[in-house]
Amino acid sequence: MRMRAAVLVLVVFVSLTEAARCVPTSSPHCYKSSTKPSEDFICEWDERNPEKGQKHTLHIWDPEKNSFRMHVECTKPAQADIFLEDLGTPLRKTDIWVQTQVGNLTCNSTKTSVILECMVKYSKPCIISMKRSAGILNLTLDKPKDNRGAIYEIRWRERDSEWQNKTFETKDSTTEDFHMLHLQDRTVYQIQLRRQAKLHAHQCKDSLHALWSDWSQTLDVPSEIRHAPVIRRKEKDLKNGSREINLFWDAPPHEESAGGVKYILKFWDWPCEKNKRKKRKTKDQSYNTTIAYSEVKISIVAFNNVGHSPRQHIVIPAVKHLNYCNSDMHLNITKADNKTCLEWYKLEDGETRPETVQSSGKKLIKDIKNEVENYVRHYYFLHTIRNKQYQTAIMCPFYSKERAPNHGPANVNISDITHESAVLSWLSIPVAAQQGFLQHYWIWISGQGNTKFHQVPANQSSFLIKELHPGASYTVSISGRTKAGNGPNSTVNFETHSKEMGLSWQDQTILIVCVVALLCTVICSVAARRLKLLPEVPIPVIDAAEFRCPEEQDQRPKLEEVHEFILLLRQDLSKRRENVTPEQSTLLQDFGLVVFEEEDEEDGEGGVTDFSSMKSCCYPNPSYRGQMLQLPEPFHMTDSTSRDSETEPTYRDGLFFETRVLECDITSL
Repeated sequence: MRMRAAVLVLVVFVSLTEAARCVPTSSPHCYKSSTKPSEDFICEWDERNPEKGQKHTLHIWDPEKNSFRMHVECTKPAQADIFLEDLGTPLRKTDIWVQTQVGNLTCNSTKTSVILECMVKYSKPCIISMKRSAGILNLTLDKPKDNRGAIYEIRWRERDSEWQNKTFETKDSTTEDFHMLHLQDRTVYQIQLRRQAKLHAHQCKDSLHALWSDWSQTLDVPSEIRHAPVIRRKEKDLKNGSREINLFWDAPPHEESAGGVKYILKFWDWPCEKNKRKKRKTKDQSYNTTIAYSEVKISIVAFNNVGHSPRQHIVIPAVKHLNYCNSDMHLNITKADNKTCLEWYKLEDGETRPETVQSSGKKLIKDIKNEVENYVRHYYFLHTIRNKQYQTAIMCPFYSKERAPNHGPANVNISDITHESAVLSWLSIPVAAQQGFLQHYWIWISGQGNTKFHQVPANQSSFLIKELHPGASYTVSISGRTKAGNGPNSTVNFETHSKEMGLSWQDQTILIVCVVALLCTVICSVAARRLKLLPEVPIPVIDAAEFRCPEEQDQRPKLEEVHEFILLLRQDLSKRRENVTPEQSTLLQDFGLVVFEEEDEEDGEGGVTDFSSMKSCCYPNPSYRGQMLQLPEPFHMTDSTSRDSETEPTYRDGLFFETRVLECDITSL
């Protein structure tokens, strides 16, 4: 008994373990991709069993007849096709489930009750184009497979923000679906759409199983590109008849570049086929190409998800026109074919390329020389195609016929005249007046009974005339010459300087340097005074009250000498004093002192002033002029005073002193 019970338990355990390995799939989703009645159905589900070797069978049950409508063994992973001829009428309600078999075990998914005719799932919408202008986004969408109108759900958002959504419907009669969405200007958005079929069957109006399509890919919606790209270029050296051009430009602003920007360039670089152009697309902001020597036109347009920028045109001019044929370019083309192109035009001013340019792929230069205007300069390029690149085989100016110039050089002038030389200058003859290739200029110099001539290259516009005589008159004539002969002369007269007249250039240089140095010195001096750059010279302050000799000076002690002097009354000034001894008079004159006594009106007696304590100094009293002005009556100086020019007058206490100062000393009178 125990043995049988153990075996039964083991069998049950194994059965439960194997049953646990059978995991059912999700409920099947069955639909067709359009509303066409003849469309077959597709059923899809999710596999949840990781075991290998499992088999799936789709069962469709008819609840009205209580029988199976069909069984479909799945040959594709997680998908089965239901053909309409096997299914029958799809308008009846059916139950659908998936049976999974793993080994000897089976398990079933959850049943789904649907009306298959109502199960329509469109493909996800495809945005054909977007155009944005001033905050309005116009969308163009593809039609569903059945070309009918649909119900759309659209959602949009700014980056890293929440979605906003709304629904709209489209009509059946259009070939494309359209919708207009209002957005904030100059703001970047993201957008997605999905759609749902419009079901017209009566059984499908209340159906809860209408299927939305998958969401479309998330697209960035930038602002429109308002400005055309600005192209800059660099040209490399000419080589083998071609030139390498490097074009580069800046990207639009961030709000216009969201989602990526593409650029389309077009080149018109083959003159013989004016409508033929090369078209190049790039995502980069630069482009390198090779072009020929003639003029090339280029246009560029920038595209983003909502439109394109204005078109920008640039013209790369031809290389500089030559005055003569380029000897480095050898013409070895003798026959015109589909790989050659001759381009020619008239140059009236020698440089400007006219708007009208002629070209031909069937002619060479020898074929057009008799077709162009005589005596007028023309220019031509002969282009070829080598290694799929356009090259210029030769470029050259040419005349059909030549003759002498019809004008002489203009603005003929003589300058830098010295006693033995002068400089002749002129303007070149215009190309329109040359009427041929200018070979050189002829210059005639006449004077002092002799005539000399010189030949100057055509590209030169000045000439140094040497070996002239001082103080002589000369006549100079100049004319241009082509292969056909000389043109009219242009004449000018001048006279050389004499030897003694004027300064040599060395003397002129020295004089100019001296004048400049003098002017600089004067200007600096005036500027220094005006701006007070130099310190002012201090002015000594003199005390008006009393002057004292500096005590710190090293003075040798001097002995006081006291002599007798005579006080003269004012009324006795006119009388000769006989009692003044010559010794006293001489002594007073040696000290430079003459004393006059002023009459006292009150008592009539002359006062005597004690001068024993008065100190004399080498400096005069600054107030003496004012004291002299206060004299009551004019006075007359003695003869000794008038004779001595180095005396200083002093007036104090009614007495007038005349002092001769020889050195600073102290005198006691």
